[in-house]
Amino acid sequence: MAIADQPHILLLGGGYTLHRVAELLPSESFVMTSRSAQTCATWRARGWNAHQVDLENLESLVSLLKTYPQLRQVVDSVPPLRGAGDPAGGVRNCISVLKDTQVERIIYLSTTGVFGVRDGSVVREDTPPAPWNVQGQARLTSEEVYRESGIPLCALRLPAIYGFDRGLLFSIRHGTYRMVGDGGSWSNRIHVEDLARVIVAALSARVLPPVLCVSDDEPAQSIDIVRYICEREGLPMPGSVSADDVLKAGAFTMLSNQRVRNDLMKQVLGISLLYPTYREGFYPPATR
Repeated sequence: MAIADQPHILLLGGGYTLHRVAELLPSESFVMTSRSAQTCATWRARGWNAHQVDLENLESLVSLLKTYPQLRQVVDSVPPLRGAGDPAGGVRNCISVLKDTQVERIIYLSTTGVFGVRDGSVVREDTPPAPWNVQGQARLTSEEVYRESGIPLCALRLPAIYGFDRGLLFSIRHGTYRMVGDGGSWSNRIHVEDLARVIVAALSARVLPPVLCVSDDEPAQSIDIVRYICEREGLPMPGSVSADDVLKAGAFTMLSNQRVRNDLMKQVLGISLLYPTYREGFYPPATR
């Protein structure tokens, strides 16, 4: 592969979101990683550059950077490591191999959970982070490790990600969804297609702030969304679970209660959303 043809974008972790990003980018512009050799082979069959990487395996990262020395931007979608070890261990390994390369910017897919807000108040980029659970703290620690590297970082703080094949509508249709308490908590979301467009716009932006809150235009109380879906689907309202039961199960994201503002996201990226509310996201205009 000629130097001029080498990818300049690294998509770390080719999961639900970055798979959509890859579909929007020129195939020669990026390399995407997976821990699975079979998944990488599938991507190569599509004409995508792919490399098998495990962030806990430093040698796999060294191999990646040797194979693709022209990388300029990194999008990291890999969740913090779980277990008894350092949750930011993968990030530390990344930094150890990126610090002496030509990488100019890292975009990290973080979470609005780092704000730790549970009283329904508004959060924006300048809201002080105060995570109240281990998952939110792990994301914040990962952000901080990236910032300490000196490589410019933009942390995209994300709410629930949904699409036509996953999310609340899918769960209600399959009878697996349960509301927390009376459903009065405020929730936020972003459609995966809009998130992919946000990431592509961020890759093209000349300057990015250290943090961008990503969400659709309308925070809503869970009960209002559930009622809307159930009325459209002709289904009964689902049952509920207590906050204590959710806490015991470690489903911390279900206990979020905040309203995310996306003003800066739209201002910086000049983007308008295809699915500005849950109504369009669950039932696109062609089906309404």
